[in-house]
Amino acid sequence: MDRFKNTKIAGILGIMGNIFLLVIKAAVGFISNSQAMIADSVNSASDIFASLMTFIGNKIASKPGDENHNFGHRKI
Repeated sequence: MDRFKNTKIAGILGIMGNIFLLVIKAAVGFISNSQAMIADSVNSASDIFASLMTFIGNKIASKPGDENHNFGHRKI
């Protein structure tokens, strides 16, 4: 498989997994009134942002070369 395709799949799986964790941790935190679990759900939200940035960066890096980037955008 192509390296960009693997990174795209990893980014999507990371986003989906962290959304799942966010929902579960927030629900358990609010049900049990646990501030630590609620804070951990916020941490999962920040992990969603990091996975989203990986996904966007990979999308830009996978673009082929053009007149301004003769060798492509791989080092974005």
